[in-house]
Amino acid sequence: MPARRLPLIALLALASCSVFAATDPNGSITYARDPAQPIDQAYTAQILKDTTDAQFNSPLTDYLPASATVPTPLKVLGHIAGAPDYLPYSTDVYRYFRALAAASPRVKVFTIGESEEGRPMIAVAVADENLLAELDANNARLAKLADPRTIAMDDATADALIAQSTPVYYITGTIHSTETGSPTALMELAYRLAVDDAPYIQHIRSHVITLITPIVEVDGRDRQVDRYNWHRAHPDQNYPRLLYWGHYVAHDNNRDAMAMTLNLTRNVADTFVGWHAQVLHDLHESVPFLYDNTVGDGPYNAWIDPILTGEWQQLGWDNVQQMTKFGMPGVFTHGDFDTWSPGYLMFIAAMHNGISRLYETFGNDGADTVKRILEPEEYQRTWYKPNPPLPVVTWSQRNNNNYQQTGLLTALKYFSDNGQLFLKNYYLKSKRSIEKPQNAGPAAYVFPADDARPGSQAQLLRILQRQHVELSRSTAAIKITLPATRDEDGKEKKADTRRFPAGSIVVRMDQPYSRIADTLLDRQYWSPKDPQQHPYDDTAWSMGDLFDVEVVRVTDNAILKAPMRKLDAVVDVPAGLAAIDLPNAKLPRIAVMHTWLSTQTEGWWRMALDRLQVKYDYISTQDVAKLGDLRAKYDVILFGPIGGTGSRRIIDGLPMWGEPMPWKTTELTPNIGRIDSTDDIRPGLGESGVVNLKRFVHEGGLLITAEDSARFAIDVGLAPGVSITPTDKLKVVGSVLQAQFVDRKSPIAASYTRDDLAMYSAEGQSFKVSNLITGDRGLPTAKDFQRATGRGGPHDTDTPEGRAAVEPETLPDVKPWQATPLNAEQLRNNPWVIPTDQRPKVILRFAAADKLLIAGLLDHGSEMAERAAVVDARYGKGHVLLFASNPMWRGETIGSYPLVLNAIVHFDKLDGPAKP
Repeated sequence: MPARRLPLIALLALASCSVFAATDPNGSITYARDPAQPIDQAYTAQILKDTTDAQFNSPLTDYLPASATVPTPLKVLGHIAGAPDYLPYSTDVYRYFRALAAASPRVKVFTIGESEEGRPMIAVAVADENLLAELDANNARLAKLADPRTIAMDDATADALIAQSTPVYYITGTIHSTETGSPTALMELAYRLAVDDAPYIQHIRSHVITLITPIVEVDGRDRQVDRYNWHRAHPDQNYPRLLYWGHYVAHDNNRDAMAMTLNLTRNVADTFVGWHAQVLHDLHESVPFLYDNTVGDGPYNAWIDPILTGEWQQLGWDNVQQMTKFGMPGVFTHGDFDTWSPGYLMFIAAMHNGISRLYETFGNDGADTVKRILEPEEYQRTWYKPNPPLPVVTWSQRNNNNYQQTGLLTALKYFSDNGQLFLKNYYLKSKRSIEKPQNAGPAAYVFPADDARPGSQAQLLRILQRQHVELSRSTAAIKITLPATRDEDGKEKKADTRRFPAGSIVVRMDQPYSRIADTLLDRQYWSPKDPQQHPYDDTAWSMGDLFDVEVVRVTDNAILKAPMRKLDAVVDVPAGLAAIDLPNAKLPRIAVMHTWLSTQTEGWWRMALDRLQVKYDYISTQDVAKLGDLRAKYDVILFGPIGGTGSRRIIDGLPMWGEPMPWKTTELTPNIGRIDSTDDIRPGLGESGVVNLKRFVHEGGLLITAEDSARFAIDVGLAPGVSITPTDKLKVVGSVLQAQFVDRKSPIAASYTRDDLAMYSAEGQSFKVSNLITGDRGLPTAKDFQRATGRGGPHDTDTPEGRAAVEPETLPDVKPWQATPLNAEQLRNNPWVIPTDQRPKVILRFAAADKLLIAGLLDHGSEMAERAAVVDARYGKGHVLLFASNPMWRGETIGSYPLVLNAIVHFDKLDGPAKP
């Protein structure tokens, strides 16, 4: 026993001397600890024990100051932050923060909203007592900097306000539920900020209001703790992936900052804007050992203020420098994150004149201490990673917490030293947003009052309000000059005018949050030749197009003088199907089917149905395998996308070796199994499930599929005559593409008034259709015909000598979305011919190659141009509706929702024309 205690005593001695460890090159002790303040010996000993190597710690976190009155996480929860084998539930985390606030006048806890399942979200403010006492007054000053119109855009007034104001640095953790370290790191960080008397922390405390939301995805946090506890109780068994994070989606919750569909996004946005914070710093855990990914690799979002890009560089590279000086390996910035999409939670700040920041540290998906073996690309040295992570490491949750806190403390130190600069930048970015019409433009966006889709228009306007964008309603007709265009020869045409009726909504760009409105309503273009060849996420999101509503970009500044009144009321979105401009109708019996492989992408479908007040049963592929007579229970089954999953995986599920992996509510896992449950997630649909689905459709049911679930339907024979278009060089990455209606008489097309429809496409999938089960390959067409060598020119008919010429049958001129017509020879005694009433019908097809791209990235688009986008396939008495793309995606594709709902409403009338 004594032999084990000596190293710990030595480590404690080193910790007590860490005052001398953190020095600047000039010798000043930047991060000196207060030598008069005692350390908490027991807590510090546990920090050192749980850190697997001294290089994974810093002089900022290798000790904890003692307090006689303020409790540590160890005292309240029985564990230090980052302790092995322990994850606290959200109630435990909140209990600690409330105990901290009760004991320290430097801490206040605020409730900022609830999750979809009713769990609270909190924000914790930490600063000197006098700063917390005057939060309202400080916020009033910051509000004037956030909206310079209130001070007549006067720089001198702004400078006076800046001198009196304290900036707000907002930190959020655990939006991704499998990234588990942030809550404990942030508990200990708050304690340090409230208790530590180190001069640098005193400076932070007196110059910055640190705001902390320790758990963003609260529902997922509690399920993850359940899952981890099950794993701890069954240490030698495989355990389920975290299938449900939030109530609807998992990892995609960090892609919701555009449409703001989730409570967590709205709560964080309202907090950031309401506190007029300068920074939103979101913590993630998927990269060794600390990656400040905000600096990114480009292309940067085209609508951000250039001032912001400098702030990213300032904060990011200082973090790297400070932590590298501490001897901590694997700290870097730049990386391969492109910072293009505004969908990330942290980008709420970038789009609202603040500073967006994001750390990726190294988490273990729980609190186990384990050996981690890195991939070569993770540990190899590059110009931006001169001190890379170790290739093999024993890693603990405490290591992760050390990196998180050290990064945050150095960032807060730099921010506190430069608070006046960042406040001035905050003011300037707000001012420059208001000056947008006179500088970069545009002047405004207009939503015409006579739009044929008022429900969809209202939904998009409501999103803008959730983004804190000001809307105005015109009180009289408005006439504006449109930008001049050029003809095919490049000659400028005469500028045209446009008249908007009274009641039209004007989104003025002379407002503080013009950038987010401009970003969402404009179109995006990603060059196929951009140096960044691997976009991190979707490359386009132009919401006017995706909502199928008219949005007019106006560059004529005269519109700002048109008669209009600011809209103070919340835009009223119609209830039910009227929200997507469909008449209320009696709905059939609906089921939404999910796999146990992944439940995220279909979660967007569940959300869409819930918001439209569409009732459904939620069933799994395992249920379908057991239900022989699905048609007796359901009329329509929706099988949304899974996410790049092959058909064999859908049928087989997970490998069946080992023990069952349950997902159900038990005493050990009280938060799991509430949305759906199973004794074992491993079995898939199975061959019996395929049979049951086929019987369901054959007996008159409707199966709706998209992306990989559409491919599955094709693979198992549920869509005779339909196949996936093969591609070679085609490149689409989350783009907005032009589609055109082929069959306007189909009930699926009901309510659409235009021939064109913008559709989201993740990877450019499209369909081919045929009148043969075996497809059209080998059938001659006019396009493919090339004459043989012989007499005449290239367009003449060869005439053999010695006999009269015989004219051949005219080869069919087939469009890419059409099936090749069969002649008598091809029809004769051919069992592969699909009966006429069973042949697939194309509802929508993609536009020609030169008209295909609306927004985003498209390369070699000819490989999918004019191919089928939405197909109504027949199987027996029923139908299978196939979407090449995802019609219900992230709350951003409202314009294609009616295709799904029309099919549901008219499931038993799809063979007939739409009602006028």
